[in-house]
Amino acid sequence: MPEITARTAPLGLAYAPLRQAALAQAREHDLPVSQDDAEGLSLDTYYGRISFLPGAEGLEVEIRAPHAEYLQVLKDTIVAQIAAADPKVADAIRWRDAPTEGRLPANAVIMTVLSVAPLAGGFLRVTLQGDVARFSDTAIHFRLGIPPEGRAARWPRVAQNGATEWPKGEDRLHLPVYTARSVDADRGKLCFDLFEHAAGRATQWARTAQPGQEVLVMAPGGGGCLVSGELRGFADETAFPAIARILETNPEATGRITLYTDAAGAAYPLPDHPQLQIDYAEPERREDMGQDAKAAIADERDIFLWFAGERELATSVRSAWRASGRLPKDAYVSAFWQKI
Repeated sequence: MPEITARTAPLGLAYAPLRQAALAQAREHDLPVSQDDAEGLSLDTYYGRISFLPGAEGLEVEIRAPHAEYLQVLKDTIVAQIAAADPKVADAIRWRDAPTEGRLPANAVIMTVLSVAPLAGGFLRVTLQGDVARFSDTAIHFRLGIPPEGRAARWPRVAQNGATEWPKGEDRLHLPVYTARSVDADRGKLCFDLFEHAAGRATQWARTAQPGQEVLVMAPGGGGCLVSGELRGFADETAFPAIARILETNPEATGRITLYTDAAGAAYPLPDHPQLQIDYAEPERREDMGQDAKAAIADERDIFLWFAGERELATSVRSAWRASGRLPKDAYVSAFWQKI
């Protein structure tokens, strides 16, 4: 598939500070630097390539992506990064590609509710209808946009600077992230399992959602369910749907996955696997999830680490992986929720 390219008009920013900020982000997120010389700086991301190009008329930014959805993600990233340095410059950004101001962002689609049904383990299984063309085994996570209860939905639009402009104030959307449990491309169906939190906004929405009701789905990205090598996994309930996808998609995988939940959560239906061992930690050891992952990192065995849980735990496990000198490609460490 050919790449799509977008480039800004010259920006009113100095090149050197923006280069330093971009290199700092590359180090933080383990992004490969494919170019850093007098001609400019280029970073390779999951969504495509970002290049910062100094020139006689001023600094320009060029982005390349495999399709329009990822191009929009990169535009949002660039505008946010520049806004951190100078909000006025960020507002004044203009892209040379065709204008899309006022439209729904390319990485967003409106879907409708087909059904919501209870599922063992304290989950609700939600099935949506709509465009699911971009879902794959390498892109299984998506953001759900839920309107405020009792208000007509207002969806995001593309602003003049090319970034996504989200509804604000009383129209602000709730934007939790979920894992596609299954996708039927032929029928345009997306199924995901929502872990019920008694006071959660998404839980309340799912419990009251009616067939035909609209909801926003932001195109998938940010990791898949393919693993390599000896798997060592750690997950709480929020990641059980992703664990299910891993079990289905990697029939030749070997290793062990430890799950942290209570007796009720252990009832969540997981597919059988011929070689991957599934262990359930004792409920009182739930808080040891991060330490258990770090112990696996400290072991000298070659492993593929898969960790998903609370944000602070994920940050600390990611730091331990980096400090060990192991390669970023051999781990998936992600925050699936955050303590309030």
